[in-house]
Amino acid sequence: MKTKILIVDDLKEIVMTMSRYFAIHGFEVDCASEREEAEALIGANSYSVVITDLHLTPVRSNEGLEIVRLLHHESPETKVIMLTAYDNEEVEKEADRYGISAFLRKPVSLPLLRQTVQESLRRLT
Repeated sequence: MKTKILIVDDLKEIVMTMSRYFAIHGFEVDCASEREEAEALIGANSYSVVITDLHLTPVRSNEGLEIVRLLHHESPETKVIMLTAYDNEEVEKEADRYGISAFLRKPVSLPLLRQTVQESLRRLT
């Protein structure tokens, strides 16, 4: 059975690239470009891993953290990898409190991201 992951990013080219990469490497991939879409998919599916960007709108609010909070309450066994282009120690600490597996800085190489996904899957809750 394939590992099911959800990729959440507002930049379609990032979503497309990650989706193809993970599909080629044997993952079943769903994608969302906004928080509400991600929340609907999370409500309807069970994911092993969610990869989410911190900022999903140009306003730079922390929608990715809302997804992390939702997963923490609704699906605590789901591993979460957060991506961001912005250093924010406060947000990183809050994400850690909700048990994310990794906090990676963009741009991140796809092989490193896949390695991070595989490492998080090995850490069973």
